[in-house]
Amino acid sequence: MPHTRIKTALMLSAISALNVPHAIAQDDSSQVASDVEEDFEKIIVTASRRGQAIQDVPAAISAVMPDQYSGIGFQNVGDVISYIPGVEYTDGGQPGRGSISARGIPQAASTPVFGIYVDDTPVSSNTAFGNGGSVLLDGMLIDVERIEVIKGPQGTLYGATSVGGMLRYISRDPELEETRGSIGLNLDSTAHGSSGFTVNGRLSTSLVEDVLGVTVSGYKREVGGFVDFVNPATGETTEDADESEVYGYVADVLYKPTDELDVRFKYLKQKSESALPSVVNLNDLVSLDSVVGEFSSLNAPGETDFEYEVTSGTINYDFDDFSLTSVTSQTKYQGTSVNDVTASLAVFADLLSGREPGTTTSVEQGASYSSEKFVQELRLTSTNNTEIEWITGLYFTEEDTENLQYATATPAFNLLNVDLPSNYTEYAVFGDVTYYINDDFDVTAGARVSRTELELDVLTSGVLVGDSAFTSDTIEDTIDTYLLAARYRLNKGTSLYSRIASGYRPGSTNIPIIDPTTGQNIAEPVIAPDKAWSYEVGAKGNVLDGVVSYDIALWAITWDNFQTRIRANGVSTVGNTMDGLTATGFEASATYYVTSDLTINTNIGHTNSTLDEDEPGFGGVEGENIPGLPEWTASVQWNYTFDLFDAWYGELSGGVRYTDEFHSTFSQSVSQLDVVVDARTLADISLTLSDDDIRISLYVTNLFDKKALTDRSDIILGNAVDSTGTFERPRTIGASINYSF
Repeated sequence: MPHTRIKTALMLSAISALNVPHAIAQDDSSQVASDVEEDFEKIIVTASRRGQAIQDVPAAISAVMPDQYSGIGFQNVGDVISYIPGVEYTDGGQPGRGSISARGIPQAASTPVFGIYVDDTPVSSNTAFGNGGSVLLDGMLIDVERIEVIKGPQGTLYGATSVGGMLRYISRDPELEETRGSIGLNLDSTAHGSSGFTVNGRLSTSLVEDVLGVTVSGYKREVGGFVDFVNPATGETTEDADESEVYGYVADVLYKPTDELDVRFKYLKQKSESALPSVVNLNDLVSLDSVVGEFSSLNAPGETDFEYEVTSGTINYDFDDFSLTSVTSQTKYQGTSVNDVTASLAVFADLLSGREPGTTTSVEQGASYSSEKFVQELRLTSTNNTEIEWITGLYFTEEDTENLQYATATPAFNLLNVDLPSNYTEYAVFGDVTYYINDDFDVTAGARVSRTELELDVLTSGVLVGDSAFTSDTIEDTIDTYLLAARYRLNKGTSLYSRIASGYRPGSTNIPIIDPTTGQNIAEPVIAPDKAWSYEVGAKGNVLDGVVSYDIALWAITWDNFQTRIRANGVSTVGNTMDGLTATGFEASATYYVTSDLTINTNIGHTNSTLDEDEPGFGGVEGENIPGLPEWTASVQWNYTFDLFDAWYGELSGGVRYTDEFHSTFSQSVSQLDVVVDARTLADISLTLSDDDIRISLYVTNLFDKKALTDRSDIILGNAVDSTGTFERPRTIGASINYSF
């Protein structure tokens, strides 16, 4: 049982990337202190593409253990991110929709700024035409050993779309010697809404001892709704219309015929279904009141599906001095939505078609977007040693995306059909080398050179846009990124590091916007690549004989001519800024091992991200803070473990998280009003009873039922304003039981 207590404490430490203390509070035995150190050394991360103790990585990295959170109500990756300093999660209001940003780098435009990997497989889109900036794979419920969150640009080892950082889901290896598994059930109920449940199961077993193992897992989650649909025409209400469903399964096979060779195949599928986003129509610009009721929407429910499919094969062969790794993968995702807009567009359709009023019986509006991405990577990695280590590799990817929007009336009448297929290819060579000057001091230098190409087709039809077919010129760019880092271990428990790194997003062609007066294209025909540079110093260590451990990072980022949404002739499009932004900040974390039974973890982060010059294209002013990014975030978590009877023990855990206020848009925006989204403080608490095999948890998230916005939009429509917002999920009370074997 002492080991279990220690692992819980280490979970709190690892989320802040803290090192292990060499001693704990004076009332604890030396054996417990030894166990703490032994267990923490097992927390190995692979952020640098090789296994390293978390303290030895010259970067700010957090390691999250999903199993420790899913049983206490944290079933979305965004819930965990809210406790990681320097990282922001924006909820898209539906499963599979959302974005991550970090360190003052906003999710501007549609190409992601924060990369997502499953093991060595990149699952983020590299283009602006697959809605990649607003979709993500949430892996909290799959068989994941840990989630690694790496802050700051990671362009050298991970390539495009890692400008702000990187999130990696690291899977457990299939068992080669024995059998393990788990089954779990979670029931919950949301205030002002409905109930939900989650069921999941995992089994990993050896098919041929020491040679062949397989893991299979599956899950289904029903997410209770809390946003009602109010029909603006009749006033009728459909309660909890934003209910959703998420389900998926994973098959993972490991074949190890010799000590030197291992082959791994993985297949993952996740699908979500919902009828209405959890987006609320707000009554005014000041209060948080909905138009009707507590949380309500005036948008009619429809059908929204989102599906991820990831297939990968990895071959690794260990030679005497290095290993050869080949990773081949294909990632597909597709999102579709269909809505009935008859009430608002039927009369308009009759008018445009010249038909008698009342002829149109229905109008359907829909959209779909998809990506199919193939990746091949070959990598050589030297064995770990105390003199020199290196990594070098070749990378190739090809991605085809689709983005279709349509509106059709019945009887058959084509209002709008816009199809935007694109093709993206990238070739890259990368590598880094680490030189150990002595046992305590090492330096790392790395570089990546990428050649990217993108081609876009624009196909339109329908009375609103006319018939056209346009194929862009192939946009070609050569982009280089760099890394320079140094680490000095002041003593056994304290490391200092410095880091300079860059990251990028590829260039692109743009969708033409034709001026009706001149017939000229007024959109920027080419969107240039953007690149961010990061400068960071940090320290990881402990004081008071290890009773308090800490992790501190100070950083500055410059992002020049970044891609973002701008307006041309009143129409929204994508372009490069005239200048850029500068972001500075710090993150500090500390863990206090009060006793072997009580651990307290604190985090604080500060970000100041501002425009370098006036940006009339989107209404930004020099020195203005970037919208959507709070200046301060902070949290505190605690865990208290106590004996019950026999092998049973209890854990009382909780947390408080704070997010500072932020602006919803730029102050001089011509299409939206700038509104300040108030600061919010939320609390969570849980009680767990366990004998290690069985875990029974009772939990409450958003304990005080705080009504708080996480995002809002106030669009100017003539003399009116359409105000909408996304709220934190109201207080949710739940219970879970999990059996592991």
